[in-house]
Amino acid sequence: MKKNNEKISKVLEKAKKTVSAIVMDQDGTVKGGDDPKYKKADVGELLKKIARKNKYPVIITASGASVLKSFTSLKDFYQQEKKSYPTFISIGNGTALYRFDQKGRMELYNLGLSLKEVKTIVEVWKKVYQELKIQETDLKTKGLETFKKFMATDWAGYIPKEYLLIFKQYNGRCFTEKIKVTVVFPDWEEKKQRILVKKMQSELDKTLGKKKYLASRGDDAFLHITHTFKIDPKLYTLRKIMSELNLKKENVVVFGDMPLDNDKGMMIDSKLPYAFTNKKIPNWDYRRPPFALPGSEESPVGSVYKAIDYLLS
Repeated sequence: MKKNNEKISKVLEKAKKTVSAIVMDQDGTVKGGDDPKYKKADVGELLKKIARKNKYPVIITASGASVLKSFTSLKDFYQQEKKSYPTFISIGNGTALYRFDQKGRMELYNLGLSLKEVKTIVEVWKKVYQELKIQETDLKTKGLETFKKFMATDWAGYIPKEYLLIFKQYNGRCFTEKIKVTVVFPDWEEKKQRILVKKMQSELDKTLGKKKYLASRGDDAFLHITHTFKIDPKLYTLRKIMSELNLKKENVVVFGDMPLDNDKGMMIDSKLPYAFTNKKIPNWDYRRPPFALPGSEESPVGSVYKAIDYLLS
């Protein structure tokens, strides 16, 4: 472990010399987890901190409208401090991208779902769960509690009423918005959840067309369904941002907690030299990225903050 930590420290030291953009997943990476210090972390403040150090802050997350709602303070930040390093926020696992700067919030692209598509995806979800005999009592409690809170949240200006009316029928078992459909996983171990994702993907391909929609595991509570591009949507977003900012691979540092699931595109398929995870990957060769951050086992989210602080120092 000590030898591994020394190696990661050297990689971070090397990255520090060339980094221009810090790319992060959100939940489980820079927010949440069991460490009370970071359970409700203010990610907006972290993004401002990065911009103040003349680096580009980037969030690429599975979350949808809830993320945009939480970053409204960025508009005031850019107007007041006149920073020239914009923030990029990508939601729905990379299927929509926004830029925040002195002009406010600009939507760069949005591959959202039509109401008809959402309704069809919900029927696919119901079919798969029915075939596997998955009941509400089998579902992850954390997921149900989150979506029941969403039922009482005011989404005016973020999610059209007709989309909200769909999810309100299901008592927290799913959440429907324009950018994606999210369903609560059964309380199964990782391997079995990934088998469920493959089953969902197969049914989506059969019902709606092959490779048009993507089912992905965001964490142990949520399965996300979005549009897809010809490549993984998180990887698509990453490349889009790198192209816009004229960044080379060595200019980008990526942090994520799901390198074998919905972070795989930006953490492994991207072939970036500086990709770091705060989650242990069974049988992974940590001599290559994504590298496991020191302190991940004690405080996963805290280990990411510590690494970012070093890169900014």
